[in-house]
Amino acid sequence: MADTLHIEITTPEKLVLSRDADYAEIPGKDGYMGILPGHAALLSELGEGKLTLTTGGKTESFTVAGGYVEVRDNHVSVLADSVE
Repeated sequence: MADTLHIEITTPEKLVLSRDADYAEIPGKDGYMGILPGHAALLSELGEGKLTLTTGGKTESFTVAGGYVEVRDNHVSVLADSVE
């Protein structure tokens, strides 16, 4: 099992972020999802809220709205309508 996840956050206009993280908390349409390395494959609609990444005890947050998230093989793809 890998120790990290590779996270990519994109909008229709640009790639916002591409890096590794230890943990991701993502706003789904029906509530927040915690994603750790080894997470089962998942495809979900994004909700509106704070997406938080944790790496080495440090956190970084983005506000996302609309779109989709896919988790597969320790790769998390967030395709958001907007990211701040």
